[in-house]
Amino acid sequence: MHIFHTAPEDMVFEEAYNVSGRRIFPWNEAVKEPFWGGAWVDVAPGETSTAHSHDENEMFFITEGSGIMRIGEEKRRVNAGDTVFITPFKDHDLTNDGTTRIRFVTIWWGGSEAVAAERAKWAAEFGISDTAEPNR
Repeated sequence: MHIFHTAPEDMVFEEAYNVSGRRIFPWNEAVKEPFWGGAWVDVAPGETSTAHSHDENEMFFITEGSGIMRIGEEKRRVNAGDTVFITPFKDHDLTNDGTTRIRFVTIWWGGSEAVAAERAKWAAEFGISDTAEPNR
């Protein structure tokens, strides 16, 4: 059995995103590096995560706190127990307008790097070239 535990001292401030977090992978005892990623993330009271977009799908599983989730032009309040799905290339951020942290688990998948790595893995597995042009 493998259990991943995150304690307060494990969280590291990530200036680029204005959050504290701990990435789950690579998890050497269980999974080296899957074709998706995950992390525990905290947004401090009164702070907003840095707005950004990317080519992956992403989900937030809010486990503590509440705040305002913005995806594109849409804003909604999120609370512990909510799950948020973010499609690729949608600018998004999360504002903590409360007095306690917002904690969530995020997972992301399907970005160009992950797709290329997965294709290369399967090409090597089957001993084939991965140079096919996509159908147009």
